[in-house]
Amino acid sequence: MPNPVLGVSGSAPLSNPYFLESRYLTRHGIIAGSTGTGKSRAMQLLAEQLADGGVNVFVSDVKGDASGFCVQGEESPRNELAPFQPHAIKTNYWSASPELARMRFSLREIGPVLFSRLLELNSTQESHLSLAFSYSRKTGTSLETIEDLLSALDSMVAGEERGISKSSVSVIERKLLSLQESGLDAMFGSPSISLDDLQGLNVLNLSDSRKNMLASIAPAFLLQKLFNELPELGEVEQPKFAIFFDEAHYLFKDANKSLRDLIVTILRQIRSKGVSVFFVTQDVADLPDDVLSQLGTKIIFAQRVATAKGEADLRALSRSFPKTDEFDLVEEFKALSPGTAIITTLDAMGNQTKPVKVSLFAPATTMEVVDYKTLREETDPRLLRKYGREAQQAKPAAKREPEPARAIQKEKTAIAKKEEAREAKAVKKGPGISDAVFSFLLKLLDFFLKALGKVANAIVVKPLQGFFKWLFRRPVRILYFLAFLLLLYILFANWSLIAKFLASLKFS
Repeated sequence: MPNPVLGVSGSAPLSNPYFLESRYLTRHGIIAGSTGTGKSRAMQLLAEQLADGGVNVFVSDVKGDASGFCVQGEESPRNELAPFQPHAIKTNYWSASPELARMRFSLREIGPVLFSRLLELNSTQESHLSLAFSYSRKTGTSLETIEDLLSALDSMVAGEERGISKSSVSVIERKLLSLQESGLDAMFGSPSISLDDLQGLNVLNLSDSRKNMLASIAPAFLLQKLFNELPELGEVEQPKFAIFFDEAHYLFKDANKSLRDLIVTILRQIRSKGVSVFFVTQDVADLPDDVLSQLGTKIIFAQRVATAKGEADLRALSRSFPKTDEFDLVEEFKALSPGTAIITTLDAMGNQTKPVKVSLFAPATTMEVVDYKTLREETDPRLLRKYGREAQQAKPAAKREPEPARAIQKEKTAIAKKEEAREAKAVKKGPGISDAVFSFLLKLLDFFLKALGKVANAIVVKPLQGFFKWLFRRPVRILYFLAFLLLLYILFANWSLIAKFLASLKFS
């Protein structure tokens, strides 16, 4: 494929096209900038050129403003060294709702770490979720849908599985029921998305799921699936699959160590499978340092700084770029005009190139928001038929209603049991005289033992501790102490002879 061209560097009329070498795009990248600075333009421009070059491209569109790949863009002047022809690209559109082809994953292939992030579980609750996944594998039961997971949790509690806390399971179940209420449970089930159906350019439209912004972590589910299913390829001349992860900060916000470790592991190893990942976010500081260290291409737009911490983050960002004498990176990041970015990538030796200020071209496709009707018409009808229906393994919504009812009934039963226990305690007779005497004796014994312990500590333990601290400050004291003990032993072992000798001296 030809190297993607993003824009022009330098001042007219001496400006030159800026190319990214496709063979280094498997090193992952980041596109960052404040709102309205050009992130979506850069993502669309790079995605469409990769798709035109034969790379399978997946774009997550959280706000609905990256939906225009299927519509030809407007005429736009470009440098004569970078020929430009507006054109539409055949695109398949996916969503978490039945409006488009529904993107669906099996819970088992996602794993407990990523699913815990969607549910916003703490580390203890995440460990319980991991036990549920393990329990499902051990028992050979299905783990495709939310209903399957609820059943597994109920079975674990009923069977009193080792290590299970009912309170933690209760929290997880409430989170799952809330997920069902939001409608995002439809993302999990069968048929799970097949990688064969993600050829060409694919866009996941999440604009109708923005009431729960954690839905934006859905590309991480696909990343996990690619990591598990794609074969090893080694070093490749160009990516086989590129993922643009929009609003990536939702994945990493308050992320625990297990999630960060999982993403870093995937990023390190998925390169050899020909997959490149581009994180799109407002602030570079939104991503953990160990994730940023895996990103070879950096496309950074203007950074609006309003706090001292923001200023410190900006200076840290500038230090992550190779040094340049052409401009002050910190000041440039503050003053970049919309559509202009500072870019660094990798050279032939795999080292970071010097930062270059690039004015980005307009995409070949439209940047206008496209209506659902057009998106559906552009999507392959075969995918709409295959993924448009409800999950085969999931129960209809009407049949899921007993689950909340069951949870409510369980809560009522627990409350009733507590009331019975409270009433039984209220009518129970008070303790007898023998119980009072026995209780007094126990308290007296406890007092005596505690007092004896304090006396022993003051008379024996603390003096010994002080003596040994004094003894071990100098090694020669240990030798003197051992010699003293040896002398005592000799005196004790030969005391009868010593006594006779002393007696003889007395009578003499």
